[in-house]
Amino acid sequence: MPEVEKAELVKRVLQTLIDISGRKTTKGLAVIKIADLMKKLQNKYDFLKHVEIKDTRFIEFEDPISVMSDIDGVESNMLGRALHDIIKDMNTALGEDAGHFFIKELRRNIGDNFSTIMEDMGVDLGLMQLEFEVNQMTKKLDKF
Repeated sequence: MPEVEKAELVKRVLQTLIDISGRKTTKGLAVIKIADLMKKLQNKYDFLKHVEIKDTRFIEFEDPISVMSDIDGVESNMLGRALHDIIKDMNTALGEDAGHFFIKELRRNIGDNFSTIMEDMGVDLGLMQLEFEVNQMTKKLDKF
């Protein structure tokens, strides 16, 4: 399995989150939500300042995500925690719009290579999906 730069992984995860979220809401809203989320998480993960999300709704061909190579120097477990929080918070921020299979769709669309690398960083998308489902069932049970 070829070595993947952490910057490439982060960009792939963010782009996939935008693509999935954009199908469930709009791409513009997905970009805005993830940009806001990244700003919020910079307080916890200083290295996220090396990731820029641009609102490209009015610029047709520009890529909204820029990840500087400085991310490659971040410890894998710290980057894993940040990715976990990004995925979890994005799923929560989209609420019901995200849908029941948001994380499962992310796992499928990100590809096996990236998914394996994330698992090595401590991000188990299968476990995250299970936690989400249990949380949803608990909320339903609490209503009774």
